[in-house]
Amino acid sequence: MQHMDDKLRQGLGVNIKGFGAFTFDIDTELPKIQHGRQVDIAKGIKDVRSERKNIHHCKPRFVIDPSLQTHLNRFHGKEQITPAKSQKSIYQKGFRMVFLNPVPVAHAAQMGPDVVKDCMAAIFGAVEDLIRQDRDISLQMGFANLRFTNRSLKVHFADYMTKQVADKDYETTMRRSNSPVSTMWTTCSADIFRASAMGNLV
Repeated sequence: MQHMDDKLRQGLGVNIKGFGAFTFDIDTELPKIQHGRQVDIAKGIKDVRSERKNIHHCKPRFVIDPSLQTHLNRFHGKEQITPAKSQKSIYQKGFRMVFLNPVPVAHAAQMGPDVVKDCMAAIFGAVEDLIRQDRDISLQMGFANLRFTNRSLKVHFADYMTKQVADKDYETTMRRSNSPVSTMWTTCSADIFRASAMGNLV
């Protein structure tokens, strides 16, 4: 769960095979121009956004996997995000989607990647089996709470996650890179991992 929390804080969506995807819904607000007020067109887009004249509203969302949604016949099924017309797969929905990687989890837990992979398959497979047997489930993931009740689903994200994603500075974390290309070749992935929350668990 800590691994998924880290990825969401970094502006990455996380897809769990056979379960669903944690991602973001991005709504762009156009510039607000008041009548009779002059607008400084010399300002850059960054300055305009910082003055809250046009911003991206980000909200955390959970997109359920179609294989699991078939068992939730009372789930409203409403689209949690507004994807582009070219996005036809759950693996494309949301912003910068990545798969749930068992390798960093195994490294932090000091276990083999195959063991972690089998554990994740067993956990999320058990969720589907319990839903099929009409059992109610409450998954406390720290950053989100998923409640499967009476063949329906309700998702509640933690207050800190909702506030962080809605912050105007969160957009910078969703960029692919904020540093010059020349620094990419001198970046050490081991140092980045040790500085992360998963690295601190080790």
